[in-house]
Amino acid sequence: MKIFPNHVVTWSLMLGLLMATGTAALLPVPDPGPGEAVRNLLLVHAWVPDMADFSSVNPVTWSISCEAFFYLLFPLLIRPVRALPARLLWPVIALVAALVVTMPLVAMAVTDEAAPGSWSPLSTERWWLIYFFPPVRLLEFVLGLVLARAVQLDRWPTLRPRWPLLALAGVFAARTELPEEYLWGAATCLPMAALIPAIATRDVEGRESLLGRRGPVLLGEASFALYMVHFPLLYEIRVLLDRRTFDTVTAALLSVVVSAFCVAVSLLLWRGVEVPMMRHFARPRGRSVPAAEPAPGDRTAPLRQQDPAP
Repeated sequence: MKIFPNHVVTWSLMLGLLMATGTAALLPVPDPGPGEAVRNLLLVHAWVPDMADFSSVNPVTWSISCEAFFYLLFPLLIRPVRALPARLLWPVIALVAALVVTMPLVAMAVTDEAAPGSWSPLSTERWWLIYFFPPVRLLEFVLGLVLARAVQLDRWPTLRPRWPLLALAGVFAARTELPEEYLWGAATCLPMAALIPAIATRDVEGRESLLGRRGPVLLGEASFALYMVHFPLLYEIRVLLDRRTFDTVTAALLSVVVSAFCVAVSLLLWRGVEVPMMRHFARPRGRSVPAAEPAPGDRTAPLRQQDPAP
């Protein structure tokens, strides 16, 4: 219930803006027809290898089309992940990471290159297969599940966040030398896959961090709402400004004001839609049960204490 209510609100907002303006000023595709709009609303549009579908209405929603697929499969995926012996965690992590890195090569083999004069160095089919197709992005979701299990079982090595961040910076520095197919996820996946557990481990161990303070936590709570609402707001602002251009100083100040406005609206969306829906529909189904005294270094204890009674 965190995802779909926000989606319905921003889908309605964006569709209304498109109908009111009569122009797709910022959209990479023409105004959506009824079929594209309905598929977008139902979050199945990322399955269609056509930009008119996977970039329709609110274009950022391709990712939650993928997430809907992930969450549908989650009950089937979490059981084998939980059953993984600790000694197999790293071989499985290495296998899934290798599959993530291999997928661009598969896409190169099974799809055509972009036509001469195309706006992108990738054909639409290759771009879709690498970046939008839910089963391909599922690999990253599975990688996240196994990494989370490694953190729970204290199998994640002590790693300062600076090292994954340096690796991520290295990827961005080398982006002009990398094949275009790797710039749409595969190149940044592994540094991010190391960064997230490194930060999570600090939280599990109770170490203070900037991200754990009230302000960043609040912004984190509203981050999904910001992701969903920012494009409709930017679209309408661009229409109101009639695509005007500005000098550097004015553009910088305008960017700050618009960013603050988007954050403010996202906080309203989070508080007014997301929180009430979560409270009403996402209540715990069972009471917490007492847990045994955790062994030293056992990071699964806090999670076991929150497990509902069967």
